[in-house]
Formats: sequence, structure tokens, C-alpha cells
Amino acid sequence: MRSHRALPLVVPAVVLLLLLSAWPAVSQSSADFVAVKGMDERFRLDVGGFFQKFTTTIRVDSATRGQGTEVNLEDDLGLSSNQANFRVDGYWRFGRHGRVDFAYTGWNRNSSHTLDRDVTVGDTVYHAGAQLDTKLRVSLIEVYYGYSFWNTPTFELGAQLGVSALINRAEFEGTGTISGGGGSATASYSGQGRSLTAPVPSVGVQLRYTLMPGLLVSGKIRGMSVTIDNVKASEMEGRLGLDYYPWKNWGFGVAYDYMDIKVTKQSDPSLELNYKYSGPMVYLTMAF
Repeated sequence: MRSHRALPLVVPAVVLLLLLSAWPAVSQSSADFVAVKGMDERFRLDVGGFFQKFTTTIRVDSATRGQGTEVNLEDDLGLSSNQANFRVDGYWRFGRHGRVDFAYTGWNRNSSHTLDRDVTVGDTVYHAGAQLDTKLRVSLIEVYYGYSFWNTPTFELGAQLGVSALINRAEFEGTGTISGGGGSATASYSGQGRSLTAPVPSVGVQLRYTLMPGLLVSGKIRGMSVTIDNVKASEMEGRLGLDYYPWKNWGFGVAYDYMDIKVTKQSDPSLELNYKYSGPMVYLTMAF
């Protein structure tokens, strides 16, 4: 059964974008943008590193054992809280108002940790003192339509509507005193794996201000909570960045990004995953 909890947010957002599409255009030439903004672009691509600080919790339930343990992957399973990862994002403009934004980042995180307490993951209980190996592979793909209802060489302000897709695979392998199926056994081995792919719709605003030719400050904020079929997802994201273009088509940028994304698969067995991460980014930016 499909839920319509997102409807109160989606419908106004769609209506807003349609209304904005009728906003009267202010005619300004490419030369005006180059003179004031320091550059004029139809396509932009940022490629660089993202220095993330994570807080991650996961709960894997079981049809036989019931609700699993909510596990903090950093505190309980020994995953590092800090990691540097590759990130790419950008946009393509079609005219002065419409644009498509896109982004990709991904991370692989691994740990081998001796448990301080009993942990239930799916059908298995890993008791205190067991050695648990954790592998987490995540990709986050973002695609958004944006409409800049105000876009001059000095200032740009617009709305966004799109989706962030979370592709996740978590694996747990343990040795030690482990319960599952046949009871407890010392120096036994057990493995659990779960995959989850969840699209998270979101709406937001974007802005850019030209401080001086070639020096631009920009920001965005997005968020939404929605339930589709048996998957409940919510997202809150914010970003603030500074770009410097010493050349017309090439430059450098720094930004700070925050993301809080929570996905609950409400099926039998259910799974709950919550990512919170934030940190600085440095990147090479190309604009043509």
C-alpha cells in the first residue's frame, strides 16, 4: 500500500516550481555575467575530497528473535568516526532559470572489534567478548531539478525538488560466543548481511551571491520525510560553500556539508539505518 504522507509537501513544491516558471525574466547578456560574476556557465562540475565525521546507527530485526539491538557503529563496533572520501557534484543549466543538479559520494568502512556487550543482529546474538568484523558499503546519488526565480550576475535564488538515493550494504561476521539457531557455542562463526536501497524525495532552496568577480558564496538546504510502500525515509541536508575562479573556466572551492538521513524498512524482518555526517570539502571546479 502506498502512503501519501509526503503529499502535503510535494504538491506545494510542484505548484511553486510551476508558478516560478512564469516569473518574468530579466534580460542580461553573458558579458554582464562575466563582468560582474567573473564567469558565466552552462555546465559546472566539482571534483574533490569530502572529509566526513560520521555518527551511524543500525538495527537489524528478525522474524524469529524480534527486534534487534540498535547499534552505534562507531562506539559499539569500532568503525572510525572520520574518513576522507571522493565526491563529485555539479549542474547543467538550460537557460537562466532551469537547471538539473547532481551529486555522488560513496564510502566503504570496515572494522574488527571485540564487543563490550551483547549485540543482536538479525537471527544472531553476538555475546560480549566476541570478535565482530563489520563492513559497510554506501553510495549516495542525488538528482534535483532547480528553478532559479531570481538569477542576476550578483545574486541567484531558487527552489529544488528531487531525490537522494541511498544504496547500502552492511555485513557482520563474528567469532566467539554466539547464539543463533542451534544455541551457543564457543569459537563459532556466524555471518549476517543486509542490503537496502531507498529513494528519499526532498525539497529545498538554493542561493548564490557574488562577493567580487570570481569570488562566489553559495548555499542550499533540503529536507523531507516520506513513507512509500514499506519504507519510511527522512532527510535533512545543508551546505555552505565559497568558490574562487582565478580563471574564467577553472577554479577552486571549499564547502561545509551536513547530512542526516534515516531509513526504516517496515517489513518482516525490518531494518533501521540512520546516517549523520558532516565535514569540510575541497574541490576543483570547472565551469563552461
